[in-house]
Amino acid sequence: MKFLIVVATLVLVAGASSVYEEWQQFKLDHGKTYRSLVEEKHRFSVFQKNLIEIQEHNKKYERGEESFAMKVTQFADMTHEEFLDLLKLQGVPALPSNAVTFDNFEDSDIDEKDAVDWRKEGAVTPVKNQGKCGSCWAFSAVGSIEAQFFKKNRTLVSLSAQELVDCADEHYRNKGCDGGTMDNAFDFVRDEGIQTEESYPYEARMSTCRKNGGYVTKVKKYVYSSKEQEIARIVSSEGPVSAAIDASGLQLYSHGIVDEKTKCQSDLFSLNHGILVVGYGRENGVDYWIVKNSWGADWGEDGYFKLKRGAKVCGIGTYNTYPILP
Repeated sequence: MKFLIVVATLVLVAGASSVYEEWQQFKLDHGKTYRSLVEEKHRFSVFQKNLIEIQEHNKKYERGEESFAMKVTQFADMTHEEFLDLLKLQGVPALPSNAVTFDNFEDSDIDEKDAVDWRKEGAVTPVKNQGKCGSCWAFSAVGSIEAQFFKKNRTLVSLSAQELVDCADEHYRNKGCDGGTMDNAFDFVRDEGIQTEESYPYEARMSTCRKNGGYVTKVKKYVYSSKEQEIARIVSSEGPVSAAIDASGLQLYSHGIVDEKTKCQSDLFSLNHGILVVGYGRENGVDYWIVKNSWGADWGEDGYFKLKRGAKVCGIGTYNTYPILP
């Protein structure tokens, strides 16, 4: 009996040691520092709870009961409520007055390809990281503008999300790091143009709007769709699409296809995150969207995630838009 107690004690100690090592590695990987020992103790407690969730979820994934795996991400020291507070799509997107609906714009000759990946065409810039700023809307908007600029000029240029955060402000119904929408960003670029990321680098905070002279491109108008079945035709023929989803279930995503079992909603009022649909494919009989996120290349599948296609998962298809350049 004493031997069993000793063994059990050693197992517990070894487990605690392993968790502590993972905590230390997490802080190192993501540059985490805390204001006090009290705060670090609290964050470590949250981290432990999330680690248990990851482990339990991945057991189900290995048994085929879940469609995607989890991992320790930069959000692993945050409660789910704190994570939700980071998701900042400002307001409920509605049909913009300046948009052309896809129903009116679409060409009957557009063919939907079996699979599309605009990354392979060179139309997608590297994954970026919005940090603690709620600027997903700005990164989604610049992503679709970058792709259209590439299609037009055969040159891939990284554009300034920071300019949108700083300059496409209340006048355009955006609130910088407190959220915005992609159509409002397009309105700003239509009026003022947009600079390169190199000339107006990202700071992950709202700052004073500054004009450094000149712009790369403007937006002439933009096309809007509210039907998931139209996205494939748009992506096939026109390029990546800015879209809004409910990202509530993506805090600890690692890889795989996010499906209907995920903790997310599909209605218009639950949309809270702007993303970029860069293609679609099929895996093990399941159709999926290829989605570029703005949480850095360490998150998910090198900064991307797969979302089940054709089931309006997490609201995909409810709000989709892409720009047309002059």
